[in-house]
Amino acid sequence: MEFPAEIHRGLADHGAGLRVLVLRLGAFGDILRALPAMRLARFALPDAAFHWVCDDRWAGIVEGHPDLDGVIPLPRRSPSVGAWVAFVRALRAVRPSLVLDFHGNLRSGLVGRLSGAPVRLGHEGHQQKEGNRWLTTHRVPAGERRRSRIDRNLDLVRALGVPASPLPSAGIEIPASAERRAREIVRELGALPNGYAILNPGASASQAYKKPPRPLLQAAATRLSTAGVRPIVVHGPGEIDDARAVAAGAGAGLAPATSIFELAALLAGARLFVGGDSGPLHLACAVLCPVVGIYGPTDPVVNAPWGSEHRVVAPPGRVYTGIRRLDRESGGFAGIVAADVEVAVDALLQATARALSE
Repeated sequence: MEFPAEIHRGLADHGAGLRVLVLRLGAFGDILRALPAMRLARFALPDAAFHWVCDDRWAGIVEGHPDLDGVIPLPRRSPSVGAWVAFVRALRAVRPSLVLDFHGNLRSGLVGRLSGAPVRLGHEGHQQKEGNRWLTTHRVPAGERRRSRIDRNLDLVRALGVPASPLPSAGIEIPASAERRAREIVRELGALPNGYAILNPGASASQAYKKPPRPLLQAAATRLSTAGVRPIVVHGPGEIDDARAVAAGAGAGLAPATSIFELAALLAGARLFVGGDSGPLHLACAVLCPVVGIYGPTDPVVNAPWGSEHRVVAPPGRVYTGIRRLDRESGGFAGIVAADVEVAVDALLQATARALSE
């Protein structure tokens, strides 16, 4: 890809003089899936400065990340005129020379344009929306619709001439306080001889269709208990009723409310995670916790687990398109039975047991 001479010089000289603005505004799981691509760029360009822009509700995920020089929260919770003015000033103060627009919508395109960066790298075709392509200066081909989000993010890294493998972890640093709290929760709920596993029955209110049916999670919990692994059910805001129902129906432990980093610490120490395509699944991937992902209304290729050992459970024979609206309307979780989840749990327990013994 042809960039201005200044950008080419910086790319050839370990990032010297480059100021990179990373745009992935949300949501939780999507930010996590953009972190490996950002880290690959950072590894190849250690002398560049990297700043990340995301919605203020998600800023805590990336603030303090060891591979970032700064985070600029986009005001969503208190979008006053003063907050917007302060945001634009902070954005311009970075003086970015290069934007990596992983988000690809109108808002991210406008943020990139407001930053004043002369080079704004994004996507073409179906990988962008809302006219984002008119706000980027350089674009990578869209490729097939049914590609993982991770691979799509890596397209921007490849366009810089940066090696796109091996895929690193998300590089999240878990505070010691969160690790202590996670250990307390496990002690309170009573880990079994073969450790514990995390089950997540919930999803955000706007994505409630992603919640796996309770009998599938209860089957997983029962199987884990039989294998000497303590099932622990976690929940986010507004998800307590689902969590209680799953825990009560399977004799699983019910975790108290946790922060994102406390959940990350719980996942980092777990034998495996079981849940639908939601933020906690991708947080499990980010901290290299083995994953059993239960997919129905979302494409298991586009939204596949990444980075860690995993097994995917999806309706047999289901034809996915990679188009969110069509896949959501294609039948939900119909066709998945408890035995499918039990087989996935057994297989992952066996795989992780071998890994632990090596």
